[in-house]
Amino acid sequence: MLEELKIRLITTLGVWLIRFLRLTMRIEYVDFDEYRKRISSGRQSIVAFWHGRLLMMPCGPHREGMTVLISLHRDGELIARIIRHFGINAVRGSTSRGSLSGLRGLLKAIKEGRDIAITPDGPRGPAFRAQRGIIDIAKKTGLPIVPVTFSASKKKHLIAGTVS
Repeated sequence: MLEELKIRLITTLGVWLIRFLRLTMRIEYVDFDEYRKRISSGRQSIVAFWHGRLLMMPCGPHREGMTVLISLHRDGELIARIIRHFGINAVRGSTSRGSLSGLRGLLKAIKEGRDIAITPDGPRGPAFRAQRGIIDIAKKTGLPIVPVTFSASKKKHLIAGTVS
């Protein structure tokens, strides 16, 4: 019970931190026209972003109900609960644990018409180096991969993405 209370408290703080940070930023979206067209026309995509860019990704444009692959680790539970507050679903699994359940969850989300999102470098890395899984899913489904990133400076905060 104490652990659940701790998770709820951290989740609430995480949601409010992201919302607060978002309020302090002027965000400029770069090369998002094609992705926005895909969203408005109902065409699905696979969104890819580096694990180290996870914090502000819920603030980027995404289709309601997007499904993200999140690790089975305890930190993954916090992330899954936080992103739920931003209209994003989670399936649990990773290359090291629960890969089949994670893959099944992503394929089910695609079948239901939702976009999916994956961190192709995963929590174990190597950082900024895509693993093969996202390519295999794109091949199997025929969906394009939309690489997305977040960058911040004192002058600008950018969220960039392009359909590939």
